[in-house]
Amino acid sequence: MVALSLGDGQPQPSRSMSIVSDLIGAVRRHRLGLFVTATALVVGWLLWTARGALPAFIIGVALAFVLDPLVTFLERRGVARWGGVLISYAAVGALVWALATFALAPIAIQARDFIARLPELGAAIGDLQSGLDAWYRSLPLPVDLREALDAAIARTETAFGAALREFLGPALGTLLRTIGFVIGLIVIPVWLFFALRDRERLPRAVAGLVPPNWRSDAENILAILARVGGRWVRGQLLLGVAIFVATAVGLTALTLAGFREFGAFTLVLALIAGVLEWFPIIGPIVAAIPAILVGITISPAAAIAAVILYTAIQQLENNLLVPKILGDAVELHPAVLIVALVVGGALFGIGGAILAAPVVAVGRDLYRYTFQRLADEPPEAALDTVFGAHAELMPKPEAPAVAGP
Repeated sequence: MVALSLGDGQPQPSRSMSIVSDLIGAVRRHRLGLFVTATALVVGWLLWTARGALPAFIIGVALAFVLDPLVTFLERRGVARWGGVLISYAAVGALVWALATFALAPIAIQARDFIARLPELGAAIGDLQSGLDAWYRSLPLPVDLREALDAAIARTETAFGAALREFLGPALGTLLRTIGFVIGLIVIPVWLFFALRDRERLPRAVAGLVPPNWRSDAENILAILARVGGRWVRGQLLLGVAIFVATAVGLTALTLAGFREFGAFTLVLALIAGVLEWFPIIGPIVAAIPAILVGITISPAAAIAAVILYTAIQQLENNLLVPKILGDAVELHPAVLIVALVVGGALFGIGGAILAAPVVAVGRDLYRYTFQRLADEPPEAALDTVFGAHAELMPKPEAPAVAGP
């Protein structure tokens, strides 16, 4: 019986050894993929640990997306990329000088006057609130209905205040910290010079870190990320400029219509509207508040005119500018874009709402590319399918350079 027990237990070690041998064989077959995955996890952990230093480089990437079209345009006309980068730097410097010379002074004066007028705005808001409260108290309402309305108004005020604290406070705080960080940063222009000069070689250098049979896919994925990111950044910048111009023109029209006080704050209010355009949903609402407050200090008609103006600008934005500028940039249907903004804001706050459009667009293109690759399409054909009509605008990877040994 002892021998039988030993005989019955003899196959068990063989099965265990077979499983271990199969596992070792699988690891050896996929050792490159496992190595790359482990390296990516380590790099991701390092980036997450050093995330406090990343905003500057994110801004640098955004600037690269903005300046790259000019550098590429000059390169196609025979100018070396390093020369195109220097010319673009000179153009940016001239633009900053012009803004500082002709626009900064009036904006600073208007901002100072607006801050000095804040007590008057607060008093006007208090008077308006008192008048509305007196009118509400004068209504002949039943006791039960009045108590229900009082409770509903109190809940609404609490929810609105909490929403402003949650969205506006962190957003403005982050914006101010970022502006101060960018002003004091010196390394970004140097980094940006090399990034723009070597734009063609950088993707190949990054793709060279993966196994040879992955390099075509790696370059194509980088091309997808660069295309969506560049179009989104340029679209957002153009959208902010368009809102700034539309707001300035509208406030100038109100000034000419007889509400002269708006003329004292046209540039400041337009700048607020253009900057807050980067913050979806809540940004345009917050941007309208200062103009409405200025209108309240003038007259009820001026406040109504400000509401009409900003409502018209938002309708122009929602029905023309966003579908044309941002919709063309990320190629998302407005209905999908709205859902992405709401879901991104609910999951990750104001940052999630800002990045919702490019993240969804990248996810869509990566899904299309992966689907085509799993359907046995070659890398270049899969990239053409993703880019569609825009494929000819993108630089194609050179087969000999990416095929590897």
